Amino acid sequence: MTSRVFAADEVVVVGYGVQRRSDVTGSVSSISRERLEMSPNLNISQAIQGAIPGVLVQTVSSGAAPTEAILVRGRNSIAASNDPLIVMDGVPYGGNLSDINPNDVQSIEVLKDASAAAIYGSRGSNGVILVTTNQGATGGPRFSYEGKISTQSFINFPNVMSPEEFWEFKNERNPDVITASEREVYEAGEGTYWPDLALRRGFHNEHNLSVSGGSENVSYYVSGNFMDIQGLAMGDYFQRLTGRLNLDIDLTDWISVGTRTSITGSDNSGIPVNIGIGGSTASSILQINPLTRAYDSDGSLNLRPWPEEATANPLATSLHDNIDQSTQYVSSNFLVIDVPFVEGLTNRVNTSVRQNFGEYKEYRPRIRQFGYQGSATLQYDEITNVTVENILSYTRDFGAHSMFLTGVLGYEKNSFSQERVDAEIFPNDLLGWSAMGQAGLTRTNFEFFETVLISQMLRLNYSYDSRYLITVTTRRDGYSGFGADNKWGIYPSVSLAWNLANESFFPWAETFSELKPRISFGVNGNQAVDPYRTIARFTEDNFISSGSTQAGFRPSSLSNTVLGWESSRTLNLGLDVGLFSDRITGTIDVYQTNTSDLLLERAISSIHGISSVLQNIGETKNQGIDFSVVSRNIVRNNFSWTTQANLSFNKNEIVEIYGDGRDYILNSWFIGQPIRVNYDYVYDGVFQLDEAAEAAEWGVEPGNARLKDVNGDGQITAEDRQIIGQIDPNILWGLSNSFTYGNFSLNVFIYGALGATKQNPFMTDYSFDRIAINGVVKNFWTPDNPTNDFWANRQDAREFAGIEVGRETGIYENADFVRIRDVSLGYTLPFSFVNQIGLNRMRVFMSGRNLHTFTSYNGLDPELDFQQQAPLQREFTFGVNIDF
Repeated sequence: MTSRVFAADEVVVVGYGVQRRSDVTGSVSSISRERLEMSPNLNISQAIQGAIPGVLVQTVSSGAAPTEAILVRGRNSIAASNDPLIVMDGVPYGGNLSDINPNDVQSIEVLKDASAAAIYGSRGSNGVILVTTNQGATGGPRFSYEGKISTQSFINFPNVMSPEEFWEFKNERNPDVITASEREVYEAGEGTYWPDLALRRGFHNEHNLSVSGGSENVSYYVSGNFMDIQGLAMGDYFQRLTGRLNLDIDLTDWISVGTRTSITGSDNSGIPVNIGIGGSTASSILQINPLTRAYDSDGSLNLRPWPEEATANPLATSLHDNIDQSTQYVSSNFLVIDVPFVEGLTNRVNTSVRQNFGEYKEYRPRIRQFGYQGSATLQYDEITNVTVENILSYTRDFGAHSMFLTGVLGYEKNSFSQERVDAEIFPNDLLGWSAMGQAGLTRTNFEFFETVLISQMLRLNYSYDSRYLITVTTRRDGYSGFGADNKWGIYPSVSLAWNLANESFFPWAETFSELKPRISFGVNGNQAVDPYRTIARFTEDNFISSGSTQAGFRPSSLSNTVLGWESSRTLNLGLDVGLFSDRITGTIDVYQTNTSDLLLERAISSIHGISSVLQNIGETKNQGIDFSVVSRNIVRNNFSWTTQANLSFNKNEIVEIYGDGRDYILNSWFIGQPIRVNYDYVYDGVFQLDEAAEAAEWGVEPGNARLKDVNGDGQITAEDRQIIGQIDPNILWGLSNSFTYGNFSLNVFIYGALGATKQNPFMTDYSFDRIAINGVVKNFWTPDNPTNDFWANRQDAREFAGIEVGRETGIYENADFVRIRDVSLGYTLPFSFVNQIGLNRMRVFMSGRNLHTFTSYNGLDPELDFQQQAPLQREFTFGVNIDF
């Protein structure tokens, strides 16, 4: 689904105010409440995914509580954060998007170019996401309830070897390494197919109740939400409880106050079963030996299922005691004064307090078979954010002239503290972490930081006759985290637009309801640097003297008094189009962003005991095109069909790293290439029977893997490594078709990503001389099966020129994909029926998510940034919306 393109007379949130869509001069994309209602999104990130051109949402981790990373118009920074700034109800929000109840959200705007984001100065270079929550309206109480239940199943779980397949695999590879316990299990016809024990069908149920209303002077919105998710992996659970109060009160004709207050409690307790792949003594579902027993004869877990090897039972995490909970309070309050003696002059004071308290406890019990004597962790986190902003705005029309002037003075303070205790060697398991005082070894750690940001901003929006538009913005930020000589930065921007369709001479006024070319240029910053990095610091380095521990310290970092922001300069050319009375609306933007003064660690002489220092150095460039269109194809009384589409292309490039024109191969950073690339040896298939002579020259035989001799020198050396595609996709698109027929509605949403290349971790061989570790079923080479998919089932078949292919190198595949993301069908019951039972509206719906993915990628999932975790799940949801 694409962003909704607003009609010219609608308004859009632009930060510190709203504007008519026709008066916007920057690049702003929006998602309305309708998009949030179409699909059962766990969080706002899922609603944004595929819906806004130029915005990449990557699933970083899946499971009961998935997390996503958001990129707006590519990566600007090499080593610092590329996360966009989140602003909720006008106040910067440092929490997670997953803490916000999507049912409370009225609309979402994404500010993409420098002009639109310049009002946030030192934090706007990675884009800004504006979240606006629901408000009440005049009238009696209106209650709304939404309930939904979902079932989940794996989309593409790897084909893991069964006990019988593993026996054959190991016999063929080297029968001499089969152990006595493996033989006993196989001959008894037992064995364990571990995925059946570790995985299950997921279940999700959610309930949301809200009430809104108001009088002439008071409006309110109150909501509560409960979410309970059982993930697909054993031990994977997530619960969330949220509550919200939005209140607006007009004290007089010219004074109003209000609050946006929410509380969120999250519980992610439990240790999910390890599903990943990697390592030599595997205890994950994808690698553990199936010729083992999961349970002892008495039904208890067999903690050493493979007696000859120190392999743990992957189900043993179910024996851990674990608490992982957090509570967050956010209260944003405001006072608005419409100065009565100056028409158009308004002063608004925003105050916001956010506190997040996290508690993590885990006890890992004693396991005598391994000589493990128990361990525990206790950790408490506290995050506090205080924001105060004074916003002065002046709006005035003078005939054909219209002016909107905004000034901001802001103060923001952030603090973080963490207390952690780790303990080992417990006398017993009776009291768990409560017996830390009896532990034989205890380590404590305390962390604290505090930062302050002070800001001034001035913005002028001017319009002449709704034809000629200009926006000029300047923001000045001072940040305590930067060097004493460089704490302040200034970020200017300017944008121009021409509503050409409003000109009297425009010849196609009947065809074009809007035709608005735009141009903008500006500078934004990225202050993503850890506190205290600019000062000389020491770290603890205790020593033992005369049998006792003495306090000691050593240097850990040098001072840098000139360390400052990364700066991004963006030029944006845009065009907004409306055709046939807005039956077709669309936008197109072409942009280039150059980011300089990158925050990078630079190697220095270790004579001071420090090997690197953080500096502002290096440059990147992003170029791209964003395009979106909305077409109301059919609009009739009983039938409608609307198509929304978006497409974006981004070219990411490192321009300079350390100022010497050289690449930094150790981190796979190359001038002229994207920030994230695969740099490795190139897998070149398998030597076939007719290539025996060539194989012999390399000291191997047919069936062995081989690497590509890129420079043709007859050797495989570091010079044969090369860039094998980029990790981030450079083309994103989304397509949504919405149909209504009478009281029925149908929405089909498809999105895709192109241009990425990712490593396939299942193209590995983690077998050793004595141990053959299980994994996914592979298409091994044989003389009768001359494939290039995988080498022969021999211990030495992966070795080529002294390199173990698939272990010391990666094997990479095209990760392009097209996904049927959401299909939703709803039916609104006739009012004549629901009114008889005291309801105003009742809608039932069902939806399917992640129904099918078209891809040639053979890893876990082409969308996942990390392939060694729970796969993405297919989900079917049934729900009801009731208004009364």
